[in-house]
Amino acid sequence: MQRFCIYIGDIMQFIRNIMNDIKKCIRIAAKMRNWWRRSSKAARITSSVLLASLLIAWLCFIIFETVNMVSYSSRYSAKLQNSVLIQREKNAYSDNLGNKDNEVADNKSFEKYFDKYCKQKLDKSTVNHVFWKHPTGGEYPNLSGVKVSDLKVNVDLKKQRVHILANGKTVYTMIMSSGMDDSTPHGDYRINMRGKHFFNHEEKVGADYWVGFIGGEYLFHSVPTRYNFGEYIPSEGMKLGKPASHGCVRLSVADAKWFYKNIPDGTAVHIR
Repeated sequence: MQRFCIYIGDIMQFIRNIMNDIKKCIRIAAKMRNWWRRSSKAARITSSVLLASLLIAWLCFIIFETVNMVSYSSRYSAKLQNSVLIQREKNAYSDNLGNKDNEVADNKSFEKYFDKYCKQKLDKSTVNHVFWKHPTGGEYPNLSGVKVSDLKVNVDLKKQRVHILANGKTVYTMIMSSGMDDSTPHGDYRINMRGKHFFNHEEKVGADYWVGFIGGEYLFHSVPTRYNFGEYIPSEGMKLGKPASHGCVRLSVADAKWFYKNIPDGTAVHIR
């Protein structure tokens, strides 16, 4: 009972303090009103400008702090997401090697994997764990001015490489993934259609930047995605450089996009 009385007393004191603060504010407001009535026009203008300046400065401070907070949150979120992605890629790499103990692959082992499948002009510091998003053959060539009849795409199933030829010379080489169990058709074909995204409801996977060489059945396309455009599957991307598809030719995201934009319909395709 005594504690309850103390608690009620504290509440009442808190209310009294609030009421006193309100009374003080009212008295200050009344004094300001009286001063406003007695002051000259110049004083009113000066005080108004000063008050407006203080208000603007306060708003600028609030906006600046808000922008800084949002920027920091974005950077922290991106850093956290990147850490999670790197860990996911390492786990996927371990799974691809058949690591029965489910241990995360160490960096040296991952470097050996990278060197084996990506001995191209790549910056390892930036694409070490997501090489399947980047160009796998260095800087892209400029094909403007090259006739379709002078272009050719050679697909090397044994080495898992796609060679772009212009005027009989290889101008670019990409890392690819062909079909498992030699399911990619052999022979000579021509590029005949393209699209930005597809999703196969039976296989529950899709891909971006597809280019057909046998109708819409066999394609060059990016590493697999889920339902939406750009929603890539890291574990599938890690398979780039070895047979992994159901017959299509998988490319890195950057290579598939370049291929989609620069290899025109009618270009000859040779698969061996």
